[in-house]
Amino acid sequence: MRKVRFAVVGVRNFAAQHIKRIKVLVNEGLADLAGVVVRNQQIEDPLFEQLKQEGVRIYSSLDELLVAGQGLVDIITLPTSIHTHSELAAKCMKAGFNVVLEKPPVPTVQQVDELIRVEQETKRFCSLGFQFIHSNSIRQLKNLIVQGKLGSIIEISCKGYWPRDKQYYQRNPWAGRVIKDGYVLLDGPMHNALAHFLNNMLYLSSSQPQDSGKLKTVRAELYRANPYIQSDDTSCLLGETVDGTKIYFYVTHCSQNRVDPYMEIVGTKGKAIWKFNETTIVQLDDGEEIKFGNGGIDPWVEVMRVAAQVHLGELEKPYSSLENSRSFVVAINGAYLSSEKIRPIPEEYVSEHPTESRFVVKDIDNLLDQAFAQRKLLSELDLPWTASTREVDVEDLTVFNPFQEI
Repeated sequence: MRKVRFAVVGVRNFAAQHIKRIKVLVNEGLADLAGVVVRNQQIEDPLFEQLKQEGVRIYSSLDELLVAGQGLVDIITLPTSIHTHSELAAKCMKAGFNVVLEKPPVPTVQQVDELIRVEQETKRFCSLGFQFIHSNSIRQLKNLIVQGKLGSIIEISCKGYWPRDKQYYQRNPWAGRVIKDGYVLLDGPMHNALAHFLNNMLYLSSSQPQDSGKLKTVRAELYRANPYIQSDDTSCLLGETVDGTKIYFYVTHCSQNRVDPYMEIVGTKGKAIWKFNETTIVQLDDGEEIKFGNGGIDPWVEVMRVAAQVHLGELEKPYSSLENSRSFVVAINGAYLSSEKIRPIPEEYVSEHPTESRFVVKDIDNLLDQAFAQRKLLSELDLPWTASTREVDVEDLTVFNPFQEI
């Protein structure tokens, strides 16, 4: 069998994770790491040195790769900053390469629509790095929903609290930014660190095998406790699909404790609980109980494996595609349109963590737990620092311009 040849843009930060996952396929005899792009080849980096010793071809720029990699590379992976995704993915496909694009896909709906157009015109594919769409648990849940086991999906709810310190926001120039140098970013817990879990809910809200639910309306609240960032760090969202499924999402980077994502799915014939470790329990109204976990499958590796299978023609489409990620982009754009601005949380409700360099919103763990349990937005709990927002119609959203809306 012909090996699929991957090239990765970068070797540091998340690029190192791409290389690690590709090497699993290399060790299985399914792939080759055919190149990496390293602009600064004077860096002292152990992985870079290792790759050179292994004879992996080093390109000094993406442009060089797009020319010199013709006939040598099949798939280019882009673990790059959010605001570069649209331009770089289009550039790669137009040059004849397939793409694995790290999540989140792109910041605006018009950008995702443009990439879909480029994908169709070039006959290339762009697979998204939403790894949980590749996981055993989410795929099994999707199959049960497609089979009608849970009936019509009434609502899907998820909460996740992942504290982030000052170093997290200083790790690169765009972290915690809404706009950077004229580029739209919308960095924040919903659009970056916890983006997978909003995308999971939208994917599971559709009973069609490849699709995500199409959103009709969005109402969201975006708050900021960290004084040195632009973006939100504490947020909640209520969406409704055209089929009537309600989507509830509660996230923060300013919690006292880490609470890994937890999801509840309620259908007309039963309910399911999904946990971050992929432990999943489905309880049907007829008394049947179904349990499953990750099945020993590493979803991060599956992102690369599925891309390879699509390239070889073994699969028709990527599991996580531009088309089924579009609803996620619409949800994020709708959240900004609904909130209209990111509201600072007053200092009296924010404290510095006693041992870590980060901020904590007073009682936010309990408040989000309460909002999750009651399926309410934070403003509906009558908190002094919250503000009610408007519901926006996103069913026909094709353009989002934060320069005008924020």
